[in-house]
Amino acid sequence: MESPKVSPKSSLNELKDLDDIDGGSDRTASFSNSTFNAADEQDNTIATEPPSCEFCCTFDANSYRVRGKNYKRDKKKIEAGPSLFRYFAADIVEVDKHVRGGFCNLPNERVQLALKREKEMHSKGLRSDMPPYIVAVNIIMPGPPCYHMVFYYAVDDMSMIDGTDGTPSSKLANKFFFGDSDEFREETFKLIPRIAKGNRIVKKAVGTTPVIIGKKITNTYIRGNRFCEIICDVTSSSVANKVCCLVNSYAKTLVVEMGYVLEGADSTVLPERVFGCIRLNHIDITKLRRL
Repeated sequence: MESPKVSPKSSLNELKDLDDIDGGSDRTASFSNSTFNAADEQDNTIATEPPSCEFCCTFDANSYRVRGKNYKRDKKKIEAGPSLFRYFAADIVEVDKHVRGGFCNLPNERVQLALKREKEMHSKGLRSDMPPYIVAVNIIMPGPPCYHMVFYYAVDDMSMIDGTDGTPSSKLANKFFFGDSDEFREETFKLIPRIAKGNRIVKKAVGTTPVIIGKKITNTYIRGNRFCEIICDVTSSSVANKVCCLVNSYAKTLVVEMGYVLEGADSTVLPERVFGCIRLNHIDITKLRRL
């Protein structure tokens, strides 16, 4: 059965990797390069309009270990290497009630604004800052007050996700992003959490064990022609809800790191690759944007 657009359960500068745990000068990725003209520079806004969250940045995905090519036989993990996709922005926002239809579809948020700008720029024969494809991870946090944490990653080369570059990761991504099965997506999307700095109790509660998110909480997949938004509803699980409430209570003292992986179930889609990372640095909820 064809997956609906909204289904319950269902070249550019590189970011500098952040080696210092409290670092983060590269909060957002730039879509500009030295060959852009003034008109291009004026449209370099997808990462900054609306303003990207100041408490978020990326880090070196190679700090994770993931399943190697022969994992099903030898259980060996390998260094992950660089992230497949390029982090460029984050939204941590307070809302009156949770936005369950996705942020990528909101007309006044960054993805729809970028698509509108792209159309306008192309009509003038100019280049826009919209990448070919965007993957967004949207985490619905328990309230009150209600919050969303949305992290955006640019896919600058479609061959990385459409199965045409010959890599196992591209083959797996093609089935995940463009296939019809939400059940497959539920069984494949994996989060690797860790508390890089903070309270020992919180570190123990969060742990570092990779988890298939769809087996713990309800996910929704919002898919458009130019984006896929993975909505992870923490409020759907009492256990996850309690852990997040604990983390929230120590937010100002914590450095939280998360990596996102599509799990390889057999050698044809191994080794695994981290498609994106996010680091949350000492979040002050009094300084977050309100939607």
